[in-house]
This record gives sequence, structure tokens and C-alpha cells, in this order.
Amino acid sequence: MAESFEQLPGEELKEVLRRASAYLAEAGVENPRVDAELLAAYCMSKASGESISRGRVQSLELIGAPAPEGFTDLIAERAQRIPLQHLTGVAYFRQLELAVGPGVFIPRPETEELVSRVLTEVDSQQTSPLKIVDLCTGSGAIAASIDVERPGHSVFAVELSELAIAWTTRNIVGTAVKLIHEDATRALAGHESTFDIVASNPPYIPNGAVPQDTEVREYDPQMALYGGSEDGLKIPRTICQRAAELLKPGGFLIMEHAETQRDGMRTILAESGFERIESIDDLTGRPRHTAGYLG
Repeated sequence: MAESFEQLPGEELKEVLRRASAYLAEAGVENPRVDAELLAAYCMSKASGESISRGRVQSLELIGAPAPEGFTDLIAERAQRIPLQHLTGVAYFRQLELAVGPGVFIPRPETEELVSRVLTEVDSQQTSPLKIVDLCTGSGAIAASIDVERPGHSVFAVELSELAIAWTTRNIVGTAVKLIHEDATRALAGHESTFDIVASNPPYIPNGAVPQDTEVREYDPQMALYGGSEDGLKIPRTICQRAAELLKPGGFLIMEHAETQRDGMRTILAESGFERIESIDDLTGRPRHTAGYLG
């Protein structure tokens, strides 16, 4: 692959998108066409001062529009496997546009399903307002989504990383989320037995494992990835134990984990005093979340 990606003289958007997609595919980018269109949309939005969607890019492609300024530079950077979200500064998560960049974990689509399960639990409760906490909040995706989609409850977000906190702070502007800068395994002293719901997407990659995707391996913060033990479950275990201390009897816990950790997480929840334990598959059929109620 060439070291750089350049626009050819007189080249229209349709052709430069075709070449950009092939260039990104050669670099190993998972969704090259989608990323090329999103980067074009980002450049057009920046130039025009208005929001340009990927669909609008596809329409402009049909009428022979020119490639936007700055597009080729971004394609070259994406080919180096810099995450798309770092280039645009935005991660889309449910109804939110989250500010993201170096130092914070980029939220994944499977975590949107965790939020869906939390909202189902919120809707099933007869009391209001509920007290809810997102442990290891990172960008604030879970906490902010809960607050935006089910306003009126008391939502807390806990994060240890100084770098991540800077992004969380931006993402909870306009919400009622209470941000706590503490270690999630010991956070919220004095709030024991007061929470109705705990949600967490903690670090869970086994210590010796190397993430397959370059974007994850080189750009996601290691603090947000590794679970602190050979099986990756040391930190999730301590998070679960703290959740048991924070929850009221009958309170609900849901945690995200790797697809190979379902049995381990079920054991951890049971040992921490949870009952009615539920394993939840993601949209690809892989076990991704474990939930339960404190006995």
C-alpha cells in the first residue's frame, strides 16, 4: 500500500470514495466503504457548518460533487488504523453523540444492549426516582443514556482515569448525571445499600491476551481493557462485590464481559449473593452480559 492517499486532478467524489474504500480495505479496515463515507461527511460538515449525513454524501456522489477538503489526509490516517472516532471526535451511542478521543474507551454497539436491559428494569420498577450507578463509566455512555432516555432518576457515574474523566465531563453536560472520580471497586462510601440498579462495563481482557484489532490494541487505554488477572476477571469480581454492597436487597446488577467469561461471571455473581442470574446474548448470539438480583 502507498504511504499516502492523494486526490487525482479533476476527480469527483464518486471516484475518490471508490479509491478510498479500496485503500482502507487494503489496510485492513473492517468497514472501509462506511468509514470513507463517514469521513467525507465529517469533512463536509466541518466545511459547511451544518450536519451532513452519510446518506447525504451518497446523494452528492450521484450528482458528481467534488471531494471535500481534508478528506484525503483523513483517509491516510484511517489507513494507519487510527480509530474513526478519534479522527472525527465523535462516537454515536443510542441517542447520543459522545465526545471521544485519546485516553477514553470508545463505546461499542453491544453496550447499547446493556442499556436496553437497564431501561427494561427501570420501567419494571414501581418506585421512583430510582438510584442508579454506572461503575467504570469511561465516556459516560451508559450513565448519560439512562439519564437522557429515562429522566427523573438519580444517576451516578464512577470513573478512576483522569484522562477519561475529561471526556465524561463533556458528555454529561446537560444531563443530571453525578460524576464521581473514584476507584469503582471502593467508590461511594456511605451509599451502601441505597442503590436500585448497578451497571458496569469493566475491564475484562485477560492479562496475557493481545486484542486482535489494531484500533483496540494501540488506541484504547489499557486501564479500560485489562481485567487484572490471567482470566481477566479480577476487576469484574471486585466490581461485583462492591455492587453487592451498594445495592438494596433485591437490587439489580448487570455487567458486560467477554463471550468466553459467561460461566465465570455467573459464578462470581452467585458467590457475591446474587440470585435469578441471567446470561444475555448480544445481537450476534454471543454471551455478552450477566445480570442478577441481590438476595
